Amino acid sequence: MRIGMSAYRFNQQGGIERASYELARQLSAQGEDVTLLAEDVDPAPEQPLSWQRVTMPRVPGFLIPGVYPGRATRALRDHGFDILHNQGGCALRQQDVITAHSCHRAWWKMKLAHGEKARALLNPHHRVVLHMERLNYRPGAYSRVIAVSGGVGREVTAHYDVPADRIRVIPNAVDIARFQPADAAARRARVRAQHGIDRDDVVLLWVGKEFRRKGLAPLISALPHLPPHAKALVIGGDDRAPYQALAKRLGVGSRVIFAGHSSHVEDYFTGGDIFVFPTLYEAFALVTLEAAAAGLPLVTTRVNGTEDFVVEGQNGMFIERDSASIARTLRPLVDSAELRGRMADAARHAVAGYTWDAVARRTREVYEEVLAERTARPGR
Repeated sequence: MRIGMSAYRFNQQGGIERASYELARQLSAQGEDVTLLAEDVDPAPEQPLSWQRVTMPRVPGFLIPGVYPGRATRALRDHGFDILHNQGGCALRQQDVITAHSCHRAWWKMKLAHGEKARALLNPHHRVVLHMERLNYRPGAYSRVIAVSGGVGREVTAHYDVPADRIRVIPNAVDIARFQPADAAARRARVRAQHGIDRDDVVLLWVGKEFRRKGLAPLISALPHLPPHAKALVIGGDDRAPYQALAKRLGVGSRVIFAGHSSHVEDYFTGGDIFVFPTLYEAFALVTLEAAAAGLPLVTTRVNGTEDFVVEGQNGMFIERDSASIARTLRPLVDSAELRGRMADAARHAVAGYTWDAVARRTREVYEEVLAERTARPGR
């Protein structure tokens, strides 16, 4: 079938952009005729995958979600696609399938409930995205919604009255081979040596761009209540100054290592021992699957995605977003290499089915539902 897949950008860096590109590549590999509709694709697609560029005027960033839909809809005229599949918030004006990578209204309400009202209300980006999200889910604008987690499916139903029988839950996947490299032991030694981490240290790996939302502060605040050989290794770009100050104030400055952003995050997963993720809101964070593929026990808040994947006491543990809960939960894992190893094995086993091949096959089934429903309509 001929598939037009739309996203503002496809690349290998961002969460939505990367997941969308992986799916498109896999659909193409499975024999489907896929065209990417986007302002930018990096790296450029290899045949038979093709790209129809969506030209955009120079506009402020917050207006992009409002301008892109009209431009993209005009760009696909006369292509004769069997299926139009939109990825995320920058939607077409009408599509057959839309993937809900998150629900912005649910995220917005979370911010208002956690003391960020002024920041949220003053940012015009949110108003534009909320307006476009409401249009995306209006009756008649889609045939099926693919939600990346059960929680996101419930959110779009609660906030936009999307009928539950129109929703299909298909989680994202992970490139398992990337996070299980043959030279994992050598990479582990190199990363730990680079950052002055001793062989007997237990590394609490934290990965993310938004230090506040993803709970770096409560992790740092838990360190004084853990043995001295427990160290936090922080991967990601944000303003580290207030978190360095917090660590210094608590007397754990030498136990918090800021490595910055890395395009080879898989190397850092080999250097970790436990993945800690005290996040406030997620749709289904790819990083949790990456950590599981790397064989790290998952210590995380109970949010969308993790509640579907983590089995308490088997491949991970649930925490609250406070230092006492984090320290209490981490202590037995820090103390026991045997427990960490058992959970690591369970995490690898649990993630084994989260492949892009499986995601593409399930997505094709949704496309076939849409086509069958279209054929069955009166007058067809």
